[in-house]
Amino acid sequence: MKKFADVIVSLPVEGFFSYEIPAHLVKDVQAGKRVLVPFGRRTVTGYVVELKKTPAVEKPRDILDVLDGEPIFDEKRFLFFKWLASYYFAPLGEVLSLAHPASANPMSYRYFRPAGEVPASLKGLKRDVLDAVRGGVTLKTLVKRFKGRAVHSTVEALKSQGLLTEEVRLRGGPKAKLETVVSIAPGVSLPKVLKETERYPLQSKVFNYLLEKGQSKLKALRKELGSVDRVVKRLEDKGFVVAERREVKRDPVVDIAPRPIEHEPTSEQKKAIEALSGAITKAGRFSPYLLYGVTGSGKTLVYLKAIEKAVEAGKKVIFLVPEIALTSRAVAYLSGKFPGRVAVVHSSLSEGERFDQRRRILKGEVDVVIGARSALFSPIKDLGLIVVDEEHDTSYKQEEGVRYNARDAALMLGKFLGITVVLGSATPSVETFYNAQTGKITPLYLKKRVKGLKLPPIEALDTKGEKGGVLSGSLKRLMAESLDEGHQVLLFLNRRGFSNFLVCRDCGHIPGCLNCSVSLTMHKGVRALKCHYCDFTVDIPTVCPGCGGYNLVDPGIGTEKAEEEVRRDFPDARVGRMDRDTTRKKGAARRIIDAVEEGTVDVLVGTQMVSKGHHFPGITLVGVLSGDTALNIPDFRSSERTFQLITQAGGRAGRGHAPARVLVQTLNPEHYSFTKAASHDYEGFFAEELKARKEAAYPPFVRLCLVRVEGTKEERVVEAAKALKDMAERKLAGRIKISALGPAPALLAKLKGRFRWQILLKGADAKELNRFAWEVKRGFERMGLKGVNVTLDMDPVTTV
Repeated sequence: MKKFADVIVSLPVEGFFSYEIPAHLVKDVQAGKRVLVPFGRRTVTGYVVELKKTPAVEKPRDILDVLDGEPIFDEKRFLFFKWLASYYFAPLGEVLSLAHPASANPMSYRYFRPAGEVPASLKGLKRDVLDAVRGGVTLKTLVKRFKGRAVHSTVEALKSQGLLTEEVRLRGGPKAKLETVVSIAPGVSLPKVLKETERYPLQSKVFNYLLEKGQSKLKALRKELGSVDRVVKRLEDKGFVVAERREVKRDPVVDIAPRPIEHEPTSEQKKAIEALSGAITKAGRFSPYLLYGVTGSGKTLVYLKAIEKAVEAGKKVIFLVPEIALTSRAVAYLSGKFPGRVAVVHSSLSEGERFDQRRRILKGEVDVVIGARSALFSPIKDLGLIVVDEEHDTSYKQEEGVRYNARDAALMLGKFLGITVVLGSATPSVETFYNAQTGKITPLYLKKRVKGLKLPPIEALDTKGEKGGVLSGSLKRLMAESLDEGHQVLLFLNRRGFSNFLVCRDCGHIPGCLNCSVSLTMHKGVRALKCHYCDFTVDIPTVCPGCGGYNLVDPGIGTEKAEEEVRRDFPDARVGRMDRDTTRKKGAARRIIDAVEEGTVDVLVGTQMVSKGHHFPGITLVGVLSGDTALNIPDFRSSERTFQLITQAGGRAGRGHAPARVLVQTLNPEHYSFTKAASHDYEGFFAEELKARKEAAYPPFVRLCLVRVEGTKEERVVEAAKALKDMAERKLAGRIKISALGPAPALLAKLKGRFRWQILLKGADAKELNRFAWEVKRGFERMGLKGVNVTLDMDPVTTV
């Protein structure tokens, strides 16, 4: 009897496709496995979602191959993926790709060869293409070689004339890494070998080296003894040694030393640990918690104890952190508890490392998966606990492709699986804290720092009228005192580069990006003006592009400029900088963090990546160089972000026993973000912010969906946005619980060469708002407008 399967292809298309299962694959095809299937003229990866006795089409094509030994998702996880696709307006195939990145899938490509004799009468591009395909060539190579010419239609014409043959070939994803390992052959007579190699000094060296080491990678032999490949081959031919290819695991955390936590749990920590331990042992019950603890209160120890409890109960754990730079700290703590049982998943891993980590997870060799937001989709079985550290962080929101929020998705996955989910933060998001107050999430409180340490005093310094550079006079004096006493200083500025813009004092011209509606940021170290959105780069001009004058100045500030000023004012200080420019290379962030912890950096200048999660006992002074940066963004979360950044950055101070303090430079010292941060009063800030949100009808009192229209022609985008709003208004007739604001240009009205207008949908009920947004999306698609596209962002973290 024939069998069939419904397959979701790993492409941005809706719906499933029906395929027949060949007899030789019937035992291997299961729901949740990846398969190779023909799709049009391509071969693509698909995900089996259901086995069927009858096909959905008359003549289904065959599944070509099965890519997985074990399913990468089960029925409950599939329901979660379906919810994710529906809630975030994404094709299910694109969502399923989160469980196994598309870059790791085999890819098909078109390959051409000539067929038969080339007619002498053939001229022009046809002749050129046939000349180019001698010996075989890919379509991509042809398009590149004959750029701007009608390659595709020419290829089709040559095929129809029988002059060209086409193959669909596969290019595989990453594979297991193999290395040659050399060892002494079993049963070999040592006296015989030693005697026979006496006349050959290099053979003797290699053999004696193997005697000492037992075995060695060929790569290590080369490093130690030089070019020895031929020597090893001769020894192998004589039967003295064995050289074999063995798999080598690519371990991205192999050089991270385990780190113990040395103190016993406080009474507050014990209560939190007991509550989480009790929830973890209740199988099949969804238990969401908020671990709200001030900076330095020991949330990490609570996480570790909860993870231990889960593993003892035979369960697995996912531990999410907002920044890739924070994974090494989590790994250091967890690898000591679970040696060899920790995996890391994030976008900075090489494809090979990611391949090995996922294979370990699928094989059940891992108890804990640590990583940034993508780690949530790891195919780990028997999941019993999800930890979302720094849950307030906007980095958990994916801004392209499937626009999910990993924090919210973690809660939903926990609900589908019936497990415990812990959200942790010293500055919870307003929505999360509101949910804790209204009973949707159980709060756990850590109100005191461990070891009796005190929270550092925070002072908001009014810098109106302050003249000079980046550092105020007050901050310089405090820095001098801290450095003289042998302590460390952290300077926080949420803006990288030397200056955030360059301006001509004669005509006011500010060099801007050609692709985005932003000014270019000056990077003095590489002598360039850069766009931080699309990477457009030009040399720093010597004359004004506007008027030809020479009066160009850089009035703004960035981390590079702050670093330069610190080096100038404190020439003996060892200064480090941590931002996206200095941490591009693999392992760079960890090296900077290690240097601060080891005391080889006196002053660390950095963006928000230095403000969260790090434990720096030597820092006694934190300077927030521009507290108004986030406050000046026209977004409903600007006050919340300002409070969070100040509190988180300030929380890096006072983790040792020396007195510490925090100085915030601001032009708005009376704003409640600063006054509440100064008194370490999160709940007071929350009350103020909640009042403002209620008056303006923003979350948590309503839910939002941002509808954005984009295109390369501004007039088409404007027309489409207005048409979309008119259509939405018609559909809103009689729906008093949903409103639509706009259309209006986005704050970044042009980004990466595309113009952007948007409409903001507000609704009290998430399900109803989501349903209405789907109606708007489908209505827009039916309009058939050319040259524009629409994206929907449910629960946006920013409206700019």
